[in-house]
Amino acid sequence: AMTWDGRGRLWIAENYTYAERALRFDLGLRDRVVIFEDKDGDGHFDSRKVFTDEVQMLTSVEVGHGGVWLMCPPRLLFIPDRNGDDIPDGPAETVLDGFTVARDNYHNFANGLRWGPDGWLYGRCGASCPGLIGRPGTPAAERMPLLGGLWRYHPVRKTVEVLNSGTTNPWGHDWTAEGEPFFVNTVNGHLWHAIPGAHFVRPHTTDPNPSVYELIDMHADHWHFDTGRSWTDSRDGKANSLGGGHAHQGAMIYQGDNWPAEYRGRLFTLNFHGRRANQEILERSGSGYVAHHGQDFFLGADPWFRGIDLSSGPDGGVFVLDWSDTGECHDSTGVHRKSGRIFKITYGEPKVKPFGDVRKKSAAELAELHRSPNEWFVRQARLALAERAEAGESTVDAKAALLKLFGKGNDPITRLRAMLSLNVIGAADEAFLRAQLRDPNEHLRAWAIRLLTDAWLLDGPLGPVAQSREQMDNVTRAAEGLRSEFASLAKSDPSGLVRLTLVSTLQRLPVSQRAPLASLLVSRFEDAADHNLPLLVWYGLIPVANSDPAALVPVAAACQWPKTRRFIARRLAEEIEKTPQPINELLTRVASSKSAEFQGDILGGVGDALAGWRKAKKPAAWDSVQQALHNATDPMLRDRLRELSAVFGDGRALDEVRRIALDGKAPLNARAAALQSLIDSRPDDLRAVCERLLNESRLNVVAARGLAIYDDPAVAVKLVQAYNKFHSTERPQVLSILVSRKTFAAALLSSMAKGGIPRVDLSVFQVRQIRSLGDPELNQSLTQVWGELRDSPADKRQTMARLKVSLTPEVLSKADKSRGRGLFASACAVCHRLYGEGAVVGPDLTGSGRENIDYLLENIVDPSAVVNADFRMSIVKLKDGRVLNGIITAKTERTLTIRSVTETSTVEQSEIESSETSALSQMPEGLLESLSEQQVRDLVAYLRHPTQVPLPAAP
Repeated sequence: AMTWDGRGRLWIAENYTYAERALRFDLGLRDRVVIFEDKDGDGHFDSRKVFTDEVQMLTSVEVGHGGVWLMCPPRLLFIPDRNGDDIPDGPAETVLDGFTVARDNYHNFANGLRWGPDGWLYGRCGASCPGLIGRPGTPAAERMPLLGGLWRYHPVRKTVEVLNSGTTNPWGHDWTAEGEPFFVNTVNGHLWHAIPGAHFVRPHTTDPNPSVYELIDMHADHWHFDTGRSWTDSRDGKANSLGGGHAHQGAMIYQGDNWPAEYRGRLFTLNFHGRRANQEILERSGSGYVAHHGQDFFLGADPWFRGIDLSSGPDGGVFVLDWSDTGECHDSTGVHRKSGRIFKITYGEPKVKPFGDVRKKSAAELAELHRSPNEWFVRQARLALAERAEAGESTVDAKAALLKLFGKGNDPITRLRAMLSLNVIGAADEAFLRAQLRDPNEHLRAWAIRLLTDAWLLDGPLGPVAQSREQMDNVTRAAEGLRSEFASLAKSDPSGLVRLTLVSTLQRLPVSQRAPLASLLVSRFEDAADHNLPLLVWYGLIPVANSDPAALVPVAAACQWPKTRRFIARRLAEEIEKTPQPINELLTRVASSKSAEFQGDILGGVGDALAGWRKAKKPAAWDSVQQALHNATDPMLRDRLRELSAVFGDGRALDEVRRIALDGKAPLNARAAALQSLIDSRPDDLRAVCERLLNESRLNVVAARGLAIYDDPAVAVKLVQAYNKFHSTERPQVLSILVSRKTFAAALLSSMAKGGIPRVDLSVFQVRQIRSLGDPELNQSLTQVWGELRDSPADKRQTMARLKVSLTPEVLSKADKSRGRGLFASACAVCHRLYGEGAVVGPDLTGSGRENIDYLLENIVDPSAVVNADFRMSIVKLKDGRVLNGIITAKTERTLTIRSVTETSTVEQSEIESSETSALSQMPEGLLESLSEQQVRDLVAYLRHPTQVPLPAAP
């Protein structure tokens, strides 16, 4: 990854720890950040220096606000450098955590730090590495679910927001001159307008919210591979005629002043397998944009070219990062850690542009840079102004200069740039922004809406998390104050982009205020077939359906968007047995409606909700619906009426339910409901149906629940064999089934012993459940395969509870982590390795769950409570009278190797008199008893810290 600073220096993130599949990450290595500088302005770098090489799992770098920001999953780190001397002022600080790296897919994790035009720090994450992000110490219930897509963080107000979700692996994003964000992606589609609040298409999995129903597809009108074949078939030049293949990295919307004018405003992304840059022509369409395929921009003849990112620099030239590797995921021919390159693409001979340090320019000079034809200077000027405002410097001169730029006589782009910079310095108050809601430029109106709603929530958490009553009251009052303004825009604004911004903003309004604004938006007939709006407005209404479903009935009545109407009916019908009144009221409107389209959409939604149901209680209004539609001429409407009459009458025949369950073309929710209906009814062929669906993605969990009925070893074998076909988020449910019966648990442990199901997947809770089955043979097998487990004695539980109360986040924040490192070196490193330092007698702690205080305390205070099978201590008695204690690391027919704290010994099997495995850990108890309170604090703080810290100073 790369970024720039105000001196025109290029900062590069180098990742050494990313390793081959078997190892995943080599935590014996370090990643680093290096700085390249062009001192004489000739367009070539003259110097290189290392800023830090004390981080791991580094995926991104950004500079600003007094330091350097690094994405090192699972944490966002900040390394302070207030004086800008390129030497860290102190250790890295964890700003956010919870960016999980999945065990099964460690490629698509958090990356992509970049300052946005609104002053927030933006980042990306792949959908296969879902996380719960928040500031350190935030309870799980108050964290933001990150399910792919983009997120952002405000560097001054410390507020985080998840913007959207979905896709596979977002791997590049940028903003247009108008401030509209776009990102590129691998595998399923390649380009999206990064609309806040959107749920984008994701392959192989459904959205975690079951009420989403449909996802927004990409915003390009073309693909770069043959969609009639597998995306894996686009490698090795097979998709060159289409654009090179399915994988895209890096995104740059060119806004420099070196390339010819025709390229300005076009998006460029590197095509991994095509060894080229794809060119996307962005065109306004409906509420958003559509991207057309431009001519591929350059081709790399070198088969090692693996372009990763691209960025325009201060002279308008474009810099391209190249992994310079032959593999897809970095390891097909081994791990090449030192072959990376940086290329530069320029047109003609760039003019030397000495500009010094942007950060040292006056407020007037920084404002004047907003006129630059090179967006690089605009972004650096805005960041410099934001930093000065954060430092408490006067913004009077900057505000005056920016307001002059904002004057009506200037071009719209300059005015928008000035407006965004006024916002980042805190000079765009509510009155100013409300005035821009009537500006003739659609982009200024859209940004005014965004910035107004940002201002409501900056002092509290955003999104679906717990908020204080005071925060919610403030938001409600602010929303009420703008209700008439937003209502006016919803009714009459001619811009689809403005309506898109309002629909996106719907998710930030108090739930109680969403339905009235939505009613106005969905009444705009011209948006009925829009790519984004019918889905996006539904996403904003889902919480309304959960809290006040009756409020959706008038929305459906006003709605001119068929898809949204259908979704409302579907959601209300799903609650037909628990909350029948709203759907009954909607059906009453169906009976009185003169619109066949409205009637069809509502009945279609009810049919979608009840697809797969065998029988449902008849709504009170159903007889009226039948009477009103008995002469309907539309054959589809008659079919819907007949199917629902069966469900509300004697019920569907089991044959029909079975047909739906097995129909691969039927909607997933209908198939799942039908399968559950079969499980509830238990027909004779239920087992056969469940076994048939056990290997079908997204239905297999329901099928597994059906098979759990049968206490048969053959069923257990089938469940175990299908385990790796379940999504990683579904596997805990399968394990819960497998530990529920003796026959199932036996098959589970047999698979673990053979390396089929990973031992680490089995939680301590599930291990205890197996033990509760009371089978001695199972318990013996469990000990051999998984390890020892026992309940901690009362005195140790009391010690753990006391330490947890005393070691609060506030206490640990005052610890001396360098002293903690010294304590680790003397007390722990004789057995354990951390950050590549220490012995390997016990488990390597670098990638463990040590950030969890409960995990740490249990393993330190009562190390024998949970003993992994690989680290059980053995006692070996030799015939010559010696006794060796340690861990058996190798065993052959002739020799046995045992590793202790001090040495590794290999002895002949013939010399061994006896050998037994202890249930106790080799780790000694009472480690903390010999330490003072301050030392315990320092050691625990060091163990929980995400990165290595400096050694303690010499006395």
